[in-house]
Amino acid sequence: MFRTATLLAFAGIGLTAFLVVVWPARSEEGGRLVIPISASGPLDGLSFEGMFGPADGSSDVADVLFFRDGHFWSENCVPCGFSPGPYRARRTDEGIHFEGMLESPDRGRFHYTGVVKGGRVQAHINWRKERWYWTIDKDFQFEGARTERPATASAKSMTRIALTAKPDPDKCRP
Repeated sequence: MFRTATLLAFAGIGLTAFLVVVWPARSEEGGRLVIPISASGPLDGLSFEGMFGPADGSSDVADVLFFRDGHFWSENCVPCGFSPGPYRARRTDEGIHFEGMLESPDRGRFHYTGVVKGGRVQAHINWRKERWYWTIDKDFQFEGARTERPATASAKSMTRIALTAKPDPDKCRP
């Protein structure tokens, strides 16, 4: 009897903590639970125009990376169903290192790691899409320069666009 009562007490404490801390901050977007994280980051307000392409080849696709609201996104990825993702960043002597992920419910995820220094950005991107019969795992790169072109929409608005996107197969293949 004592063990059952103790377990119920711990379960009650856990449920109470969830309801007090997480439940008020939650929101539903596209059928998935989104718990807000940091509302800002050290790269917020910056955007970079550059070229995207295979890590072992030439970058030949123009793209823009935007940082806003503690999230980042690619101008080309949003219409292909990839939602803005939160990013983490840290300052070092080499510049501002960042890491983040853009995810799509049916197209996989792009994992970005990069560095911003002197108005330039270099990023390594890994695209991974798991299927029951094989996994796509490809590496890409993005290099660009800071632009004064601001993000005209919030990360939340861009997420709505990504979740309702009808990707064009001719434009949405890395």
